[in-house]
Amino acid sequence: MEFLKLFQAFFSSLIVAFSLYLFLRMLFSCWILPILVYDKLGKNVFGGPTPTFPLGNIRDMKTVSKKNMKDDSSSSSTISHDIHSTVFPHFSRWQKSHGKVFIYWLGTEPFLYIAEPDFLKKMSSKVQGKFWGKPNVFKHDRKPMFGSGLVMVEGDDWVRHRHVISPAFSPPNMKAMVSLMVEPATKMLRRWTTLINSGKPEIDVERDISTMAGEIIARATFGLSCGNGSQVFEKLKAMQITLFNSNRYVGVPFSRWLFPEKILEAKKLGKEIDQLFMSVIEDHVGKKKKNKCLDEAYLVGYMMEGKRFSGR
Repeated sequence: MEFLKLFQAFFSSLIVAFSLYLFLRMLFSCWILPILVYDKLGKNVFGGPTPTFPLGNIRDMKTVSKKNMKDDSSSSSTISHDIHSTVFPHFSRWQKSHGKVFIYWLGTEPFLYIAEPDFLKKMSSKVQGKFWGKPNVFKHDRKPMFGSGLVMVEGDDWVRHRHVISPAFSPPNMKAMVSLMVEPATKMLRRWTTLINSGKPEIDVERDISTMAGEIIARATFGLSCGNGSQVFEKLKAMQITLFNSNRYVGVPFSRWLFPEKILEAKKLGKEIDQLFMSVIEDHVGKKKKNKCLDEAYLVGYMMEGKRFSGR
């Protein structure tokens, strides 16, 4: 009986100690560490809107966006071409208060906002691209969307990815793909002209531009004859909706686990997109082995040739 009491006391103490450890770790990650980073950035003359942890500036962004929507609805008759203030009202307001270079926070992670070309040029000349910090929040919360490619990797992996992809975006290659991009856009504009001339009162601009973008991706990325491009575009759009609608608290610790079914759905879409990419690559390699004449004026072809060349 005495042994049982000792065991229960030990087990209770273990639970209390573990709970205390979790609480202290959460306190450190969600409040203490971000505050220390915030103070350090302030000492290095990086200003910006004051964050409230663990949400950072997300609450401010939501408040400004809602206010902007109300203002737009009350003055719906006024047409404005100030896209930046309309789409990103919080950035526009912060830029007026803190200048064109400042720090804002998504949850517990800081982001550097740069709208000053000279500053970016100066930093790029002194800091190698592979050492720029990439946000951990996108590596975790948005991994199905961004993967482990050039956008997210750092260091030597970044150098290797950049070495493979750079030749695909050379001026001659881009010039060769211009017609692939111009044709779908011209077709859409002609369709709009026909609709307007016929007296149609409304045009679904978002739907038509999305359709055009899908066709351009299919042509410019995968080649004229590849139908997988449209499928990739549709799945990417579905993944974007799944991720961005399910998690509005990007950067806030543990927020991505609030919608586990959406996370699983996004991962499933990511695997399907990877399979489509692999089918395009295998098709390209198969035609190469058979010595078939290929139209290389598309990104996958250029990148495959660049990878083959760099591996010699």
